[in-house]
Amino acid sequence: MIPYLYKEPISEITNPDLVQAIDYVKQAPSKKDALEKAFNLIVKRFKGYRFRTYLLFWKAFETNPNKLWQRKGFMHCTHQNFLLRVLLTKSGWFSEKEIQLGYSLVWYISPHQYLKIKMNNKTIAADPWNSNFGVPLGYFASGFGYTSF
Repeated sequence: MIPYLYKEPISEITNPDLVQAIDYVKQAPSKKDALEKAFNLIVKRFKGYRFRTYLLFWKAFETNPNKLWQRKGFMHCTHQNFLLRVLLTKSGWFSEKEIQLGYSLVWYISPHQYLKIKMNNKTIAADPWNSNFGVPLGYFASGFGYTSF
């Protein structure tokens, strides 16, 4: 079974660096700022690369957020979304109900995951994996480009 095709439960957070990142997000003055802080933490630490997604497929099976946070550089979209969800929910700014998984096809053939985050009666796309390709918060990769809701 491939993890993260559904909302994986979040285990206990014990990694001190991840706890520190959660505390950083917790200090945000608003929900919007918390989302931006968490998103920026993920995109500065991890990168998405199209072909590495397939070449490093075996890395997609880790499910422990404490171990995932120890990585830097390339990370699959599902892992980046999972860690973004960890930061948002463990900081107390968002509930699990406010975060949904979204799916699209990049190049119309490659399965891709992003987050749909409910905030202020609207839904915002969060696609940290594609930030490396210039996709900002509020947009997600789809087809040969990117779009928003």
